[in-house]
Amino acid sequence: MDSSPKNLFEITEILISKKHHLLLTILFFLIFLFLPEGSYAWPTTGQWMPVYKGGVILQDDTGDSVGSRNIVSDSTHAAAFIFNDGTYVHFRLRLDQNPSGTGGQGLLQSFGWGVALDTDNNVGSYEWLFMLDGISRIETIGLWHNTIQGTLGDPSDKPEILQSSIDVAGNYQVSAADTAINGDTDYFLDWRFPYATFKQATGFTDSSPIRLFFGSSTSTNNLSADLVGASDLYAGFSDIVTIMGTTPTTGTVKFVADLAGNGDVIQINAGDTLYLSVVDGDLNYNKTTTQQVTVTLTALSGDTAVVTATETGVNTGIFTASIPTQSGTPVANDGILQVTPGTTVSVEYIDGIDASYNRNQVRADSVWIISLNPVIALIKSMAPETAAPGTEITYTVHYRNSGLGVASNLIIADSIPPFTTYVAGSLRIGTAATTYDTATVLTDAADTDAGQFSGSVLFTVSAVVPDDGIDNSGDDEGKIYFKVRVD
Repeated sequence: MDSSPKNLFEITEILISKKHHLLLTILFFLIFLFLPEGSYAWPTTGQWMPVYKGGVILQDDTGDSVGSRNIVSDSTHAAAFIFNDGTYVHFRLRLDQNPSGTGGQGLLQSFGWGVALDTDNNVGSYEWLFMLDGISRIETIGLWHNTIQGTLGDPSDKPEILQSSIDVAGNYQVSAADTAINGDTDYFLDWRFPYATFKQATGFTDSSPIRLFFGSSTSTNNLSADLVGASDLYAGFSDIVTIMGTTPTTGTVKFVADLAGNGDVIQINAGDTLYLSVVDGDLNYNKTTTQQVTVTLTALSGDTAVVTATETGVNTGIFTASIPTQSGTPVANDGILQVTPGTTVSVEYIDGIDASYNRNQVRADSVWIISLNPVIALIKSMAPETAAPGTEITYTVHYRNSGLGVASNLIIADSIPPFTTYVAGSLRIGTAATTYDTATVLTDAADTDAGQFSGSVLFTVSAVVPDDGIDNSGDDEGKIYFKVRVD
C-alpha cells in the first residue's frame, strides 16, 4: 500500500462511507503508533551553529568538486554547521546541487557525506566518523571508529569499526539554502544521530572537546571527494568546540544583587534572599531558547542546597538563581538555606571545560552572613577629673551600639566610688549630643522612668537601635549621668 498522506486520506474516506468505524479507529491508531522519526522537529535556522576555523566561519573552494559532492561557502555563509539538542547531534552541509536522487533506496544520490572528529587533541588523526551513506542498498548513517590511522593527516583513511548505524530514512532532510554561490540554488543536507548512542559509544560528556573535518565521498565509509577547508587533517580541522557545538569559555560564579545578575554581593543578613550568577558561554548551546545549570550552596550551619540557575534571556550565557535564607538549624529539602550569623555561605559551580580546555574546574564564591547581635560599648568619664573634699563630681557614661541588632532593655549599673556620697536626684539621661544640664531629669525611685538609685545607680534603656553610622546622633547611642560628692 502506498503510505503517503494522500492515499491515507482516500482510504479514510472509503472507510467512513462504509461506516467501518472500528477499522477506522484501528487505522489511525496504527498511523500514530508507527509515525516516523521524521516528525521530530529539526533545528531552526537560528539554532544551527556555523563551524569555525581560525576564528572565521569554515570556508571551502567552490570548484573543487562537482554536483552534490561539491561543498560550497562564501565569506558570510559557512560550509558546515552543528547543533546538539541533547537528543540528537545534528550536522549540516551547504551543497552546490540537490543531493536527492536514486542511490540505494532512492533517497540520496549515490555518494557519501560526513564529518570526522578529532577527540584526542592530535590533529594528525581522527577517531570517529559520522558518515551519511547514499550508496548502499539500505542508506544509513554510520558512526565509525577509526582505531588505527594509516597515514597521519589523511582524512580518507578508512575506519575499522562500524560502531553503530541508523537508517537514513527519517534522519535526514534536504532543503534549499539561502545562497546560489555558483549561479544556481544551493542546498542544505542535514543529518542527525542519537546523542545517547554516541555518548555510550565514545564516553563523551556535553563538555568534551572536539575538532571537526567535513567532506563528501564516492565511498560509504571515508571522506575522499570534496575535503572541506584543506586536503589534510592538519590544516583542515576546525577550531575546538564542545560536542554541543559551543566554543569552550572559562566560567565564573558569584553572589549578586538580583536575578538580572547585577552587582557583586559580599555580605547579607540572615533572612535575606541569596542571589547568584554563573557566566559561561559554552553552556549556551541553543541560541533560541534559555538553558539551565546547577550549582551547590553550602552554609557553615551544615545546610546545603542544589540550585538550578536559568539563563537570563535567549543567547546571554548568564545564568541566575535565588534561594531564601533564615537563621537556624538545617532542615533538609525545605527550599530555604539555614545560615548562622557571623559565618559564611559558599557556592560552587563545576566548569565542564574552560578556554584552555581544562576539564571540570571548580569555580567558587562566598558571602558573609552578618551577625544580627547588638554590640554595646560603654565609655565612662568624670568632670572634674580631680576634686577636693566637699565638691561634686559628674559622671557620664556614653553608650553606643555598633552592631546590627537591637539591644532591648539595656541595663547599665554603676557603683558609687569609695570616699564619695551619691548626690540625691542627680540621675539624668539624654542623647549623645546632650550635656548634663540639657539631659532629662530622672527620679531616684524604682518607678517607670529609666533611672533608679538603691545603693548603686541603675539605668534601663528600652531600645538601642543598630548603628546608623553617624556619630552623636540617632537612637543607636546616648548618655546617662549621675553625681557624687567627695567626702
